[in-house]
Amino acid sequence: YQALGEDRPHRTALALADRAEALRAEVTAGRLDGAAVGAVLTAAGCRPSRRTPLVAGLTGRELEVLEQLVRGSSNRQIAQHLSITPRTVGTHIEHIYTKIGVSTRGAAAMFAMRHGLVSAAE
Repeated sequence: YQALGEDRPHRTALALADRAEALRAEVTAGRLDGAAVGAVLTAAGCRPSRRTPLVAGLTGRELEVLEQLVRGSSNRQIAQHLSITPRTVGTHIEHIYTKIGVSTRGAAAMFAMRHGLVSAAE
């Protein structure tokens, strides 16, 4: 955060609001942890974002689907748990795979664990 406010050979110093947005963009892209960025921005006196940045741009519903997927639930079970159709679950899973750059449930589960979205004990 501090370095973003200093001139560098490849860029000029960023204003306070721009620094916060730059960090939030890194969270959205999945390169930084949202909780850590939130703590840094709070310590720096920045107002919290109205919308909590989500890992890799996943929506709240996609995170719910991912959590159920990690638990080993089938599309039908996820649909019942979230009160949506299995087809909608499939669409959410396709979007999740695209956003996090994976092609299997196992890889999605690993992504979720690496990014602290679920714990190994769940």
